[in-house]
Amino acid sequence: MAGRHELAHPEDLQMVMLAYRLEGRQPPFAEWAAAQPGVRMANEFERADVLRAEEERLRAVYDGTEGVGLLRLNVRAALSEYDGGRGGYYLTAFTPGSVLTFTAYPVDRAHPERVSVRVDNQGELNFWPLDAATARDVLDRNGGLRNVVLDARMRITGISRRSDGSALSATLLGYTITSDRHGQPVVLGELRFDGNGG
Repeated sequence: MAGRHELAHPEDLQMVMLAYRLEGRQPPFAEWAAAQPGVRMANEFERADVLRAEEERLRAVYDGTEGVGLLRLNVRAALSEYDGGRGGYYLTAFTPGSVLTFTAYPVDRAHPERVSVRVDNQGELNFWPLDAATARDVLDRNGGLRNVVLDARMRITGISRRSDGSALSATLLGYTITSDRHGQPVVLGELRFDGNGG
């Protein structure tokens, strides 16, 4: 479906540009550039140069999506209370049917561009199996907090157009569970999947 390059921790506009590229469409660079506040506020002597620079910036964002077939996204999640019967934590991300949404406003707030990412793995993706001692250590290392960040890696498998924007499908390859409570990520653990959920 897509290339081998990874788009790491993209902003919303990068995701919109990626969707345009994967759909084989060219974004309306001139229209988007003309709508930017810096262009609209430029005086008549500077406007043409500011417009050109803005259009070049947008084209550079689009060019940066060439060959992208992998995504790396930070997804916020929370740990459940420890499930002693099963032996592990449930995470509030990557539950069945969950969708990640990116929204950019290249023209104005009334004309959003949206891209959703739907994970297509079969099986359970949000259970983190741990023995009780390790689970307690994880909670201690996270300062007793249940909020974590999942540094997730995905392979793009398809794209479709919907009434509310573009919908990417992707296979979740795995994620690293991190704590960022001190501003520096601390790795708490990781899960890997074979592409079918297991």
